[in-house]
Amino acid sequence: MIRSIIKLFLLLALIAIAPFLIDEKGYILIAMGDLTYELTVVSAIMLLVIAAFIFAFVLWGTRIGWKFSSRTWRKMAFSNKAKAKLEFQKGLAAYLLGDYQQAETLMAKCAERSELANSAWLIAAASSKKQDNAAKTANYLQLIAEHPDAQENFSFETLLVAGRINLDDKQFSKARALLDDNHKLIGHDGRLLGLEIEVCLHENRFDKAIEQLKPLRKNKHLDKDKVTDWEKRSFSGYFQQLSQQQSIEAVAKYYKSLSRKERQSEGIVLAYADCLSANGLVTNLEELILPLLKKDASPSFIHAVKRLPIQHSQHVIAAIQKVLLKQPENILWLSALAHLCAANKEYDKAHKAFTALLKIKQLPDDLLGYANLLENMGEHQQANRVYQELLNA
Repeated sequence: MIRSIIKLFLLLALIAIAPFLIDEKGYILIAMGDLTYELTVVSAIMLLVIAAFIFAFVLWGTRIGWKFSSRTWRKMAFSNKAKAKLEFQKGLAAYLLGDYQQAETLMAKCAERSELANSAWLIAAASSKKQDNAAKTANYLQLIAEHPDAQENFSFETLLVAGRINLDDKQFSKARALLDDNHKLIGHDGRLLGLEIEVCLHENRFDKAIEQLKPLRKNKHLDKDKVTDWEKRSFSGYFQQLSQQQSIEAVAKYYKSLSRKERQSEGIVLAYADCLSANGLVTNLEELILPLLKKDASPSFIHAVKRLPIQHSQHVIAAIQKVLLKQPENILWLSALAHLCAANKEYDKAHKAFTALLKIKQLPDDLLGYANLLENMGEHQQANRVYQELLNA
């Protein structure tokens, strides 16, 4: 570039001094219509040089101005986002440290300017919920529903958290509206299906909850006890509706129409057992429960079995004892054995089971059962001592 400028300068200099070398000024004639301009070569070159300098200066000024304005625009455009990002990070740190008031303030302040608008509103909502401010929590969730930037990046994680907050605050109609408006996001995600089931249970739409359970059973990542609980609540509600609207025979017919796999499901079996017990039909409970008394039975199932009014539960007791031969210190099975033996008035077996159990762990439910057993056995003084332990616990 510099070499080209030097060459051009030398060429212009040569043209400028040429008239003096040959003792002739030289003229340039420019004619435009009726107008005629006459310039010497020297003056023409001087005008060209001046024009070139003016052009270079204007170009330089334009580039400097553009560079400055571009930098200023970028600074103005991105400074808000940078500030919002910093506030988001501080707000998240405050939430993790338990400073919910500060977290709420920062997240509400940066949400509209942040690229993570949904997350900011959700953390603000969770922070206000931690402060028991239901009105603000509802307001932040409403902003997610209405704000265009938040809606643009709406995801099933946003739906899950917002729906769970609504559910915890007993805002069932809002949770339902949120799920219905974004039903395409639910798909087969276990967490969202669980949320849908919870809302259906609160709405007493037990048949809809049962329908959602079918794809949920295929999810291997969900807690088994949680799925069992959903099954029990869904089928218990449906069985109760069916028995009230039709008859207990209709419930039995529906239960028999279920697939073999469903009739081996802990939650469904417990729901059916509760329905039979509520209608005074307890003679077949042992036959119903017995096939599921395996070593891999869930804790919730074992707890539920010991509370069932099973008459003549010798086979159930024998099945539990068989498990305990391999797991003699399993407190879940020991507790079930103790309570069932006490209910069937097999006091010696119950006493041995309670004694072994309470040496390992003393839970209020088991202490109360032991105290009742001692009272039934006529050992009132010892029963009073256990009752006193319960009161002092």
